[in-house]
Amino acid sequence: MKMRMRIIAIFLCGLFILPLFSSARIDEGMQLERSGTSVFSEVDAYIAREMKRQRLPGLALGIVQGDRILYLKGYGQADSSGRPITAETPFGLGSIGKSITATAVLQLAETGKIDLDAPIQRYIPNKYKGVEFITVRQLLNQTSGFTQISTFSNTLSSANDQDQDALEKNAMSYAEKFLKQTNQTEHSYRYSNANYVLLGYIVQQVSGQSYGDYVKEHIFSPLSMHNSFVTLDEATVHGLAKPYRRILGYNVAYEGPYIFIPGDAPAGYLYTSAEDMCHYLIAQINGGRFKDVSVLSAKGIQLMQTEPVSGTYAMGWMTDHINGLPVIGQPGGSIGFQAQTYIVPEQQLGVIVFANVLDAIDAAWPKTHVITTTHIASGVINLLNEQPIGGSGLSISQKYLLVNGFIFMLSAWLLYTTARTAMRCLGPWSPDNSGHTEISIKVISKIVLNFAGLFIIMLLSMTQVVPVWHIATIFQPDVILWLKWMTVLMALKGSMEVIRLVRLIRF
Repeated sequence: MKMRMRIIAIFLCGLFILPLFSSARIDEGMQLERSGTSVFSEVDAYIAREMKRQRLPGLALGIVQGDRILYLKGYGQADSSGRPITAETPFGLGSIGKSITATAVLQLAETGKIDLDAPIQRYIPNKYKGVEFITVRQLLNQTSGFTQISTFSNTLSSANDQDQDALEKNAMSYAEKFLKQTNQTEHSYRYSNANYVLLGYIVQQVSGQSYGDYVKEHIFSPLSMHNSFVTLDEATVHGLAKPYRRILGYNVAYEGPYIFIPGDAPAGYLYTSAEDMCHYLIAQINGGRFKDVSVLSAKGIQLMQTEPVSGTYAMGWMTDHINGLPVIGQPGGSIGFQAQTYIVPEQQLGVIVFANVLDAIDAAWPKTHVITTTHIASGVINLLNEQPIGGSGLSISQKYLLVNGFIFMLSAWLLYTTARTAMRCLGPWSPDNSGHTEISIKVISKIVLNFAGLFIIMLLSMTQVVPVWHIATIFQPDVILWLKWMTVLMALKGSMEVIRLVRLIRF
């Protein structure tokens, strides 16, 4: 009888205690929703303020926790017609796409088709000596020794190459450039798009599919990413947000060739929506699973998200802290598009923010990887955790007030000195009483200085001696155009100094 009573008591306790444990787990998962819609009302208000401060044409936000989408919303306009941004609107993904490339590589590794620690000569033509000494893992962790600044010339030269073999040609160009070393060397972390272009090429070589077809079949489709695309044409047909640059602080639609660079696709030229990225983040948070589909094992996801050395690079992800909270994330930027995603592992929380405008002034110097969407995504996470939003730096208006003010003052000064030179050189002649030699050296020095700027600008513009100059021309054309006009004005001033020198010699 006593035993029967004990069993009944244990059973009743179980009925009482188990719901408490279940409730505790639900409360933990629902912690962001306890306040009803109030927290998301705060998020909406915050987004509205930041869009105004940073002059963002459009923005899309996605928030996930566990295996659920908590919040999805589009803000602002996709283009000048007034078409609204929605959760389904595609944006440029930028370097966040590197984690998609890493997923593809790890999928092939899990099926035995790629050995992460094998030299890449197994997958890349071995006419390049360096393929013997660099592994797939080193490409994934960006410890190959490649540099980012050396990739700019490839970005420029391959922009107009829309052929199906654009990725192969670009990868081989990088191989020619970087894989010439002939001995084993340990390298520290150095960020470079070249690593992920080569990884995309390896995916093609191993899978027998194009990189784009592989990603669509093995990542986008299983994750129900129906508004994700591997080409600009596909994304445009399905409502791609219009990319914008800023000219003297005003948003201007970009129509140039650098929106899509097929040869660089695995490093940062994919297109997706906030809703689709929520599906992707859910898989990243839940050990590779989205609903009843798995795109990668839990072990593979853990490997992706773990840096070999703290403060370096995992596989498409970097670690950071937001108000002391450990996060993993990645910013993304391409001409006219910017994005930031964060995952808070201990809360199973994920955030994605897209915007359809980007120029160099969006970056927080000298930390150029910190952009406007980085600040906004951080602010959203702080709001969800009832923490102070934190400073988001100067607004775009304030930044351009400083830039435009500097441009105005320097332009005014140069115009003033040019006018003075014109009056002195072209007006009534009143030679200096100093010795001819002293005056001639002084005038010649001014002439050299005034023409030096024009010579340098012509050299930079007509060659690829410094590719970063051309990148700056794409991302910040207003400042570069102003610099060109100023050098022309200085050359004009130098020409008048030549007249002065001739008159001096004749006198």
